[in-house]
Amino acid sequence: MNLEEIKVRFIDFAETECKGRSNLYYQLSKRVAQDDSLSQLAASARPGQPIPNIFFASIHYLLLKDEKCTLANFYPSIVKEPTEEIPFDEFKKFCIGKSAEIRYLISTKLVQTNEITRCAYLMPVFSRIIWQEDRPSTIIDIGTSAGLTLNFDKYEYCYNEKKIYGNSGIVVKSKVLGPRIPRIYPITQSLKKIGIDQNIIDLQNEDEILWLKALIWPDQLERFRIMEAALKEAESSGIELVQANTIREFKNVIENVQEKQNLIIFATHVLYQFSNEQRQEFYLMLDEIGKVRDFYFLSVEGIRELLAKYSSKDLVIELTTYKNSNKTEALVAETNGHGNWIKWHEYGQ
Repeated sequence: MNLEEIKVRFIDFAETECKGRSNLYYQLSKRVAQDDSLSQLAASARPGQPIPNIFFASIHYLLLKDEKCTLANFYPSIVKEPTEEIPFDEFKKFCIGKSAEIRYLISTKLVQTNEITRCAYLMPVFSRIIWQEDRPSTIIDIGTSAGLTLNFDKYEYCYNEKKIYGNSGIVVKSKVLGPRIPRIYPITQSLKKIGIDQNIIDLQNEDEILWLKALIWPDQLERFRIMEAALKEAESSGIELVQANTIREFKNVIENVQEKQNLIIFATHVLYQFSNEQRQEFYLMLDEIGKVRDFYFLSVEGIRELLAKYSSKDLVIELTTYKNSNKTEALVAETNGHGNWIKWHEYGQ
């Protein structure tokens, strides 16, 4: 990827993801896109990784490790006084001085966000499937990171500032666009939860948890509070975490689920990191399993083929149902990267 392509990534990140949601990253992204040295530094990211996200997370990580650094004084996640803008000269000075460390981080780390707000669309879909099936269920998360979204049944849900379900200190809030407000069904059946990732986040490893926090945008303080609470919940949740690197290993885990279990597999913002060949292999693997057993696959992605399939400009939430060796696909909703808003096509009431 050449320098101009890197700069376009930062401009797109600013305008499509940060604008109206993170003034700090919006301003920084636009300035990085105009700076050759910083754009070149960001180019060290490994293929498939979202470059602006991992670049800014690496800087945030270093600041969280050294809160006495001058630049840390402008990060709301570190200091109590909020700031509207980070002095770009100070930001660039830090990046150049820490260029070797930043280059190492963005070339070795992965963007593994455990965005709890994404449960705002997971819970309505999963609860309805579990209610309809009315039997014990196994839920498998592809690209689970620390497994926090697997605890979707442990959280409280508010849509358009109105509580819909649950009673928890971890409150998932989202705005519903349009008339369809999701219905959430009580989950009474037993759940087995399995998270698969090539790099499982160790909840006992302080450095790995710090990286998880560094991925949170520094001026979105509520996300830090929810993350802390969700991490504590995960420590005692009994989630089975499996490290796997290949589609074949994914398949082995899935095939070990008992036939009598209702099976739900999901992937949120994971498949875009696969190569085209890996994605095709993954879809083929699901189709092969669907020939011998029933299950559901929920995908939340912004990959080109899905956007074209549903003529969408936003992230597509697609539910694929394998039933009696037949495969059906449906557009459930559209959303953004963090699940802050949802436009339902199905599952609304």
